[in-house]
Amino acid sequence: MDTPRENLYFVTVFCLRLLWDEIYDAWTKVSGDLGLTVTEEQILWVVWLFSSSTLTDIARRLRRDKGTISKGIFSLEESGLVIRKVGEDRRTFEFEITKEGQMLCQALARAHGKDSEFFRAFQGFTQEEQEYFADLILRLARDIEGDHYAAELIKHIGRIGESDIDPSKKGDPL
Repeated sequence: MDTPRENLYFVTVFCLRLLWDEIYDAWTKVSGDLGLTVTEEQILWVVWLFSSSTLTDIARRLRRDKGTISKGIFSLEESGLVIRKVGEDRRTFEFEITKEGQMLCQALARAHGKDSEFFRAFQGFTQEEQEYFADLILRLARDIEGDHYAAELIKHIGRIGESDIDPSKKGDPL
């Protein structure tokens, strides 16, 4: 493609925005079908992927205000999906996912793969193309959010595989 860099940037950002709409719509449906809001689902993923998190950690990772995160956490606690523990300095709380929360994450992962146009399109890529695409996205995240954020994300996202969450697999979540 012989296109000026500025045009490539615009086309890329525009396509990403359109893809985000598809991804968000799919997440809204999956979350709603399983009794959550998208925000609650995202909070649940952060609490699980990062082992335990404070309200401030979750807000920072999701780029949301603490009030929004506080409402979501309260709902997840009421549903028995996360628990609140007193932090090390006893002035803060850390949140941890429960067994029920882990099972729900696994159900969410399967559901996201089952009905997502984006997932089906991504599966159409070769393994090499998928890895290259992921590398580019992680490089953008590193450039925007910093090396520490990207390293932390890579480290913790590996937990999905450790727990055998694979949207193409069927059967019991644990």
